[in-house]
Amino acid sequence: MQNAGAVMTNSPTPKRIRAAAGPAAACLLGTVLGLMPAFGGDEFEKGRMIEKVVCRDSPAHSYALYLPAVFDPAKSWPILFLFDPSAMAPAAIDAFRPAAEKFGWILAASNDSKNGPVDPNMKAARAMFRDVRARFSLDESRIYAGGFSGGSRTASVFALAAGVRIAGIIGIGAGISPGIAIPNLNISSYFGIAGLADFNYPEMRQLDADLDGAALPHRILFYDGRHQWAPAEIGVRALGWMEIAAIKRSARKKNEALIDEILARETAEADALSAGGKAYWAARAYRETARLFDGLHDVAPLAAEAEKIEASAAYSDFLKREKNREEKDAALRREIGGTFAFIEESPEDRTAFLDLLRDLDLGSLRRTAGKSATWEDRSMAVRLLSLYGIEASRTGYERYEKGDFLRASLYYELAAGLCPDGDSRLIVIHRNLGSMYSLLGEVKTALNHLEKAVELGFSDVRDLETDEDLAKVRKTAGFRKLIERLKKST
Repeated sequence: MQNAGAVMTNSPTPKRIRAAAGPAAACLLGTVLGLMPAFGGDEFEKGRMIEKVVCRDSPAHSYALYLPAVFDPAKSWPILFLFDPSAMAPAAIDAFRPAAEKFGWILAASNDSKNGPVDPNMKAARAMFRDVRARFSLDESRIYAGGFSGGSRTASVFALAAGVRIAGIIGIGAGISPGIAIPNLNISSYFGIAGLADFNYPEMRQLDADLDGAALPHRILFYDGRHQWAPAEIGVRALGWMEIAAIKRSARKKNEALIDEILARETAEADALSAGGKAYWAARAYRETARLFDGLHDVAPLAAEAEKIEASAAYSDFLKREKNREEKDAALRREIGGTFAFIEESPEDRTAFLDLLRDLDLGSLRRTAGKSATWEDRSMAVRLLSLYGIEASRTGYERYEKGDFLRASLYYELAAGLCPDGDSRLIVIHRNLGSMYSLLGEVKTALNHLEKAVELGFSDVRDLETDEDLAKVRKTAGFRKLIERLKKST
């Protein structure tokens, strides 16, 4: 049995960028650096990520560090504290490294933050904050927190954990921690980022409206992407937005060249959306740019362009289609949720379960995800498939661990239906279905799924020959032929 949690995850597993001397040396380096005096900086290499810096007063905690090439320990610097939901600090640093170089920010990313209870993440955040604050001279008016998915929720409680007011939060792929009211965030600004295909897209749309109501300076930027750390170029836009917000609240010296550069870039983005026929997104971009630069530049032309687009038929048509998408999204969530409930209540009625899958018409949803007339329709399908596919696979593994193989098999069948064609996760899903049906004594069905897994790319002969879950299917001639074929091909 393969642990589906290793594949069905809310975030990608990016390649870790290790120190040149290797991981052991990087770990030793972090331990040595933990003994350095306060307000140093020369002992850290600039323009290069240090993967592990151990917190001096909390050795169980550590973080990755990035100092821009222009770093000078004699000066005070803005800083962005980052949190990944799977403790993948290098992924967090990579998302903002070009921006940190461009604008001159320090980056510190926790090696300990994870999805789950809030208290351990708050402890990690406090330890990192104390350590960085002791080592470097920070611009106390420009302390920021950011994160992806569950890390975004951790960023939303960073001010509470650190015990200070912070300049802003950059939240990617998720909003604020449950139970935290916007006024209690103790921040001056918020920049949110979400892919249109992110399953938390509806949440980020709602957060945008909530921030409007709270009159907190903010922007939620949506782009053509999934549930993942945003591309580095969007990280540049996020930090650029924060730079302008800092100028507006007098936390940063006014820089006309910087203002003109960022205004030109954001206007060009709005122009490109308009030229591409994306009326709603273009109007939104013009509005957001006008709001950001109001008081720093003449924004009347931007507001006028937004008004013109908002009066167009294309804009009205988008709003109608978006409403239809929202209704379809809600209906599908109810229907898929009903399938989950059925598995829990009547797992023995396989015929009724297959009828439910047929009525869901997941094939149509997969086709929409793969090829659609609009990026909005495609994104809606992708986010639904991702959300429930991940949940079905996760729940299936939980039921397997409890010995509830019947329910586990149904959850994995549902996960297979929710997985887009060509998705590599299907390999593990079919491999696990082979285990489920073997444990249930349905040998022929088990063998069919194992053959499908191999067809899709599964090649671990040793796993198939030694996994106790497959004891029943290993007795068949079909299994032996499958192993022989695999050995010849490897």
